[in-house]
Amino acid sequence: MKPSDARSGNRSCPGFSLVEVMISLAISAMLLAAVAAAFSASTAAVENNDQFFRASQSARVALNLMLTEIRRCNAVNVPSATRIDMITADLQDLSFVYTYDSTRQTGKLMLIKNDTGAQYTLADHVAAMTFANDTALGAGNVTYVARVAIAMNVENKDNQVRLAGSAAPRRVLVYKS
Repeated sequence: MKPSDARSGNRSCPGFSLVEVMISLAISAMLLAAVAAAFSASTAAVENNDQFFRASQSARVALNLMLTEIRRCNAVNVPSATRIDMITADLQDLSFVYTYDSTRQTGKLMLIKNDTGAQYTLADHVAAMTFANDTALGAGNVTYVARVAIAMNVENKDNQVRLAGSAAPRRVLVYKS
């Protein structure tokens, strides 16, 4: 290339002009912004699903624990739709209290141990919970709780699940032969 060609505007050097570089940078920036938005939405969905899985799993474990305790206890009392009392050892000694507190913002299912007064949170994100019981007449026309049904709704953002189960205190069951 002669020096006179470079000054006159005759280009023979390969390369990109400033306009071409700016256009390619703008397109690349838009593509990267779209990828970042998709990654952010994906991360938020995974986090939401993980929180719901943890909430529903803890509710399943709590429901299983309550049903097992009902089967093992000597007597059960259901004073309200949101509370259940379990008597295990001595028929006069209240051992466990499971209570649902709907006034808290996240809805908590609590276990209260009567001997220590300690309170433990068994499940969070419980939207609704009810305890119901069926009674029967025993010897001497004594009314006792024959079966307890538990229903629990767990919600976390857009996800929800309803869990239910029932159990009977085995120590009060009468087997006919």
